[in-house]
Amino acid sequence: MKKLNRQQMIIVILSIAVVILAVREIEDLTQTPDNSLALYQEIAFANDLEAVGSLMLEGYEENFDAEAVEYMMRADRIAHGIGQFTLVEFHDRTYMIEASPGTQQLHILNIEEFPEEVRVYFQEVNE
Repeated sequence: MKKLNRQQMIIVILSIAVVILAVREIEDLTQTPDNSLALYQEIAFANDLEAVGSLMLEGYEENFDAEAVEYMMRADRIAHGIGQFTLVEFHDRTYMIEASPGTQQLHILNIEEFPEEVRVYFQEVNE
């Protein structure tokens, strides 16, 4: 067996590192769902509640609402609209940014300030 010299060894190590980084990037790109439309589709066409439950972020499992998920999974239910929203909270204001779901790049559709009671509600929910 031929022994590798130092330069060849460095090239092999760098090549392995590049392959590992490329695999991790491809994994990140293929992770679904990555927007609101894809999330709805994952829920609506899931085989069972466990499949949807696996989409919950670790530590938030107590927020899983099986009844809501079962409703969305029913074959006789079709969503009339799917929105993608971001809440931006400040000490005294909360803004909602509506973005385009299912697009490669998010585009802003609307920016709106929430009324005080809605802002307080979301603050309480997020505590």
